[in-house]
Amino acid sequence: MGLFVVSYDLIKRKEYQPLWDEMKRLGGHKPVESVYLLNLNLDSASAVRDHFKTFIDEDDLLIVAKFVGKPSFLKAKSGTNAWIDKNC
Repeated sequence: MGLFVVSYDLIKRKEYQPLWDEMKRLGGHKPVESVYLLNLNLDSASAVRDHFKTFIDEDDLLIVAKFVGKPSFLKAKSGTNAWIDKNC
């Protein structure tokens, strides 16, 4: 199991609702624009990357990082504190 941050730049606005739906289905939380926090049954950032690359186009950008410990932030979207408290 791992805690991950996933960030993306969607270069051309096409149909990206499936990406956002998948983030939500996996229990992700969006603390800021184009970033999700995820608590997944995966151990590596590359496994998470490989899963999400099927939801984006070849010209889009995607970065996944696994984190240990509790993330720190200054201002975030509603629900961020609750997600962090529940998952970290």
